[in-house]
Amino acid sequence: ILICQNLWLIVILALQVNLSSPTFASVFHTFGALIAIVAFALFYAKFVMPAALFCASTSVELMLVLSLAWCFFICVTAILPFVALPMELAALVAGIALATFPYSSEFNSKIKYIRDFFFTLFFAGIGMMLPWPTWGSLGAGIAMCVVLLPVRWIGVFAPLMVLGCDQRYASLATINLSQLGEAALVITSLGVAHGHVDVGTLQVVMMAFAFLSIITPSMIKNSFYLYKTGAKLVAKWREGAGGEDATLQDGGQASRNVDGEGGDIMLLGFHKVAYMLVSEFLAKTPELLKTIHVIDYNKKVIDKLAAAGIRCTAGDITDPDQLESSQKSPPRIVISTIPDAMLQGTTNEQLVRIARAVFPSARVIATAADPHQAKVLYKAGADYVVRMAKLSAERLHDLLSEHGQSRIERSKLKELFEQYRTRDSLNGSSKIFGSGLFL
Repeated sequence: ILICQNLWLIVILALQVNLSSPTFASVFHTFGALIAIVAFALFYAKFVMPAALFCASTSVELMLVLSLAWCFFICVTAILPFVALPMELAALVAGIALATFPYSSEFNSKIKYIRDFFFTLFFAGIGMMLPWPTWGSLGAGIAMCVVLLPVRWIGVFAPLMVLGCDQRYASLATINLSQLGEAALVITSLGVAHGHVDVGTLQVVMMAFAFLSIITPSMIKNSFYLYKTGAKLVAKWREGAGGEDATLQDGGQASRNVDGEGGDIMLLGFHKVAYMLVSEFLAKTPELLKTIHVIDYNKKVIDKLAAAGIRCTAGDITDPDQLESSQKSPPRIVISTIPDAMLQGTTNEQLVRIARAVFPSARVIATAADPHQAKVLYKAGADYVVRMAKLSAERLHDLLSEHGQSRIERSKLKELFEQYRTRDSLNGSSKIFGSGLFL
């Protein structure tokens, strides 16, 4: 999404120079110069700058100075009379070319303070251009926010759905991109400089930018809750409208059970650990697969599980009603295998409490990242808490103890490692998902 936005930004900045008196010759010249400077920047970045940066690699400060000098070099080239491109456009092209350097991540960590300094100067300069705000400009800014937020769903959500993106991811991306970008301020300020718009328009855009900067951090923080609330509202609306499917298939109230009888083992979410657990079952005890019931929002995973005959439900693992209605008989064991760092809108502690409330007789297994979190989960009602670091240490201890107790020779030690490698490489779940779904 951001790449597409940057491409459109390049096009708009290139066209903005000729908006006052557009002609075919001027537009052709602008885009010809743009293509030339992009090709020159990428060629220079690929064949010249790496050699210069390699020679300066012993000093990070020297590499930083060279990179900044490169950016200014592209900007100065762009404003030559026979090129006549905006410096803002040249800076964007230089940044894109700079991102191809092998040291780009290190540059970002070094220049972020300078970048923030120039951002501050940019906003201060725009602020000095604006007159004292009036009630009219404040109202227009609010009206712009009211219009912008729904339009985002047309410009972000709709294309993502057309391209086959999951409904949940498309919704979260739209919510997270609800703010007004700095590019809008750049374009509007350039429009004022070229006489395309007046200062009042820039003031309205600035007000909308300020309002959304205050609103959107809370929206991003609670994006998953907003998505679930919206999904439920849409589901109720579709049910009232008499739609065939009263639920949202990818989230909210979505539910599709392959086998209504339920399973003894309920997996809340399906990610790496659950993937490997299914792998172990397929490789060693395939008869136990019929006891598993997976609940997850990812329709692609659910479809593959259903095709393999594994009991599954597409739904929200944080919704007690969905968990209760997902199978006729309560499970004996409920497992949450996804760590909190990967969960969105919930935690293992909340899942343990929900499982305890919905299935009081079931045994609950959760996942923790550290001993403190494990204690919290045990207090919340977990019967057992899985810690990846502890399990890895136990596995290494078994391997080293076997070596130490039997004093294995070097030749036999290699065989021991090969046995462990063969055991770890058993991946029965690839029969269902193919290779590389999660790992």
